[in-house]
Order: sequence, then C-alpha cells, then structure tokens
Amino acid sequence: MSDTLNEPTVLVPVNAAEPTEPSNALIELLSPHRVVVVGYYPVPDQASPEQFQDEYGETAAATVEEIAGRFAVRGGEAEPIVVFTRDRQATIDRVAEETDCDAVLTGGAIGDQLDRILVPLKGDANLERIVAFIGPLLAESDASVTLFNVADSDEEESSGEFLLRGAADRLADDGIERSRIEWRQDRSGSPGTAIVDAASEMDLIVVGETEPSLRERLLGDVTDQVITDSTHPVLVVRNA
Repeated sequence: MSDTLNEPTVLVPVNAAEPTEPSNALIELLSPHRVVVVGYYPVPDQASPEQFQDEYGETAAATVEEIAGRFAVRGGEAEPIVVFTRDRQATIDRVAEETDCDAVLTGGAIGDQLDRILVPLKGDANLERIVAFIGPLLAESDASVTLFNVADSDEEESSGEFLLRGAADRLADDGIERSRIEWRQDRSGSPGTAIVDAASEMDLIVVGETEPSLRERLLGDVTDQVITDSTHPVLVVRNA
C-alpha cells in the first residue's frame, strides 16, 4: 500500500458472470485515479474453477477489460483482473492486498451522482489514512464532504470536535475549498444508526476498516452495520 495517497488506488469488484455497467458518476469520480477492476466469477461447489475458466475465461476477460477501459478515459490507470472463485469476499481481500489498494468499493446502489460524500471519523489509527485518501479524491472532483463524528458524552463531543476541525484544516491545507468542507456531530448514542441516518442525505460513504483484513472487518462492527443498512455505496479505506 502506498505511503502517500497522491494517487489513490481503488478496487472496484464486479460480478463477471452478471456484469453491470459502472455508472457515469462512479467513472467521473474514480477515473483520474488508479482503479483495479476485479471481475469475480462465482463457481458453484460442485464445479472446479479450472472448468469454469476454460469455458467462460475469454468472455469474462473481455467483459472486465471493457469495464476497466471505461475508468481510463481521463488518463488514470485501470487494471482488469478476472478470478474464478467460490469465495467472493476472500478473493476481494486477497486482490486488494496483492494490488496494494488503498480502498475497496463495497455495498450500495450507485446513482446518477456522487457529489456529496460522508466521512465518519473517530480517534482511531486509521484516521490519517482516511483524511489522506479523501483529499486527492476531492481534488479531482467537484464533490463536497461532510466530516461526521458520533459522541456519547460531553468529553467525547469535545474531543470529536477537535478531531473534525483538525481534519477540515488538513483538507483545506491540501487545497480543498472551505466551501466544500462541512463537519457535523451527533449525540444519538448509536454510531452505526447515526451514520446510516446521516448518509440518507449523501451519495457516497467513506469509512475506515477496523481490522487488517476485510473479512475480519465485516464481522459485526459499526462499519458492517453501515454497509448492511445503508443504500449508498461505501468506500472502505484499508489499514496500512
């Protein structure tokens, strides 16, 4: 994974057996950056991946290459990868590690616009990477960002405000216009529910994974609730 995120790398999973065209909004947001399109082809338990690859390999490769090509329209790098697999999530996790991806797109329906980005933040080790990731993303688009924090007490609210103001200052120092940066706090008590409610006004959510593996990250934490309950796409920023 890159030490600096001047050129973020985003992994975009697609079902190579039943592909759908990426939305123009997603292409507009990600195409200036490096994109890895991993086409996973589901293989049933009674069949072998080699058997399916022999039968469908050429078609799947052509499909994924065509989708990757759409992300290269603005000069960014787009790498197509096809994997015949029985375990979609394990494949995504492995490819994200092998291709040094900074974030993985997961969950949610992608609409006609990705102009409003919600970024939940807390005082964890991944904070710097999240802020470093969204800076270049915003710099190459006209999107606005809402930095969001959920607090359980007056003390947490105070420290959360300090965190949000610092993140906003960091983005402004990186050249993002102040008019495109908002910060907001919530005292509802349930971080996952508060984030999902706030996301109803947004087009995209950017969160940090809480474990070094996407598979571990998906087991019962706030990020999992956001991915499960929100109808919006989620970009998960990986831990270094």
